[in-house]
Amino acid sequence: MIGNIPDYHIHSSVSPDSTESYINILKVAEQKGISDLMFTEHFEFFSAPYSSPIFQKKYLDNYYTQYCLCKQSNPTSVHVGFGIEFGQPNLQPETAKNFLKKYPFDYVIGSCHKIDNIDLSRYNYVTINTDRLYDTYFSYLLEIIEHNLCDCLGHLDLFKRYAARQGIPLNISCENDYLQKVLKEAISHGIGIEINTSGIRQGIGSMPSLDVLKLYSRLHGEIITLGSDAHLASDLQKDFDIALDYLKQAGFSYITHYQNRKPEMIKI
Repeated sequence: MIGNIPDYHIHSSVSPDSTESYINILKVAEQKGISDLMFTEHFEFFSAPYSSPIFQKKYLDNYYTQYCLCKQSNPTSVHVGFGIEFGQPNLQPETAKNFLKKYPFDYVIGSCHKIDNIDLSRYNYVTINTDRLYDTYFSYLLEIIEHNLCDCLGHLDLFKRYAARQGIPLNISCENDYLQKVLKEAISHGIGIEINTSGIRQGIGSMPSLDVLKLYSRLHGEIITLGSDAHLASDLQKDFDIALDYLKQAGFSYITHYQNRKPEMIKI
């Protein structure tokens, strides 16, 4: 039953790229029969000397305040967790670690949205050197893993979303050394991956692909979550039926639930 599968990647109006309220998210979740959600608002890190006017400590303070208010006034039976999506936390690992100590996160996604402080959506994929892209992108993920800055890696092959918008199919091969190293290091550090279903509704398939999920399974990866990456309440659990089918095809019988950053396996 899809309603019992937690959606572990959700953004509200707390994040700068969404206008959706917590009230509406919970209302729609209840209507859809979803029992468990994880809010994962954005927090982006940048390399010096750039300093974001948005992503500062006061942003996280506001997020935590809004989350607590939501928990206190939640009119539904939907369980909501306090998560975060760190973008490039490897660029400021000590700051990221301090945030992880200060705030009682249930779940942390580690993502790479930017390279050299430039969003992946702004690159020219017609002329880009794909070897350099893969090298830099996956080196960021490796640094996130090595610093233990997350529980799961988000949308493992995100670059294919933006390449596809420019008419460039950029699907990473399972033979790619960068990809294999990231998966092996994540497994050895107890860090999982998510199946991000936003790519399915955007016409590029899940992130990562079924082939990569099968590789993760062959490497004895076990920790895996499902996330819609919803910025609209209507996208909650979107295409989870497809993701669950992929999981079963890849040989998975469990997904992972987090509380206080401690994983618990849930049979599917």
